[in-house]
Amino acid sequence: MNIDSFEQLTTRIGRLRLRRCGSTPALTVFVAYAPTSSYNEDEIEAIYMDKEKFYREDHTFYKVIVGDFNAKIGPRRAPEELHIGTHGLQCNEQGERLSEFTMTTKTIHGNSKFQKPTSLRWTWESPGGEYHNEIDHINRRHCLTDVGVVPSFYTGSDHRLLRARFFFSCRGEKAAKYKKRSLKPTINSDLFTTLAGFWED
Repeated sequence: MNIDSFEQLTTRIGRLRLRRCGSTPALTVFVAYAPTSSYNEDEIEAIYMDKEKFYREDHTFYKVIVGDFNAKIGPRRAPEELHIGTHGLQCNEQGERLSEFTMTTKTIHGNSKFQKPTSLRWTWESPGGEYHNEIDHINRRHCLTDVGVVPSFYTGSDHRLLRARFFFSCRGEKAAKYKKRSLKPTINSDLFTTLAGFWED
């Protein structure tokens, strides 16, 4: 894959487009940096609304949402939370909002789908190394095969590198697009009844 373009959509959201190369499909990566819980609730909500808007407006089949969400989502807590996996650390209020966002965009929270030891799960370390949290996340809709921290890679910050592996399928992309085009049209029964009445008259 080759880089096609990068846009800074807002001060906290960027979009990287990777160009199709041979049989590998195109990919759009949304990079986000969410405010901490010390920010006003309306400001936090505005960021999520922007992320959802940009995600929905992008028509690339393969899309990924990555970044520092300053949220702890934890493992699945209810049977209906199928967008969250069964693995993870703690959850907080910001994590609940991230869970809602994940469900709204019909993506999957990648971190919690794969079992990892705690040492390979936390992505942020407090000064002095006393606390460790999993606040960097990767969301994706299709073909995610692994998400995990790369501990040997030094980033120079208090965050660790989070890596995802994907399996791209041109056949799967074509099948999904064909299915979308093949949806049967719906019939407005009230309109049909009205028109049928005119015909009978």
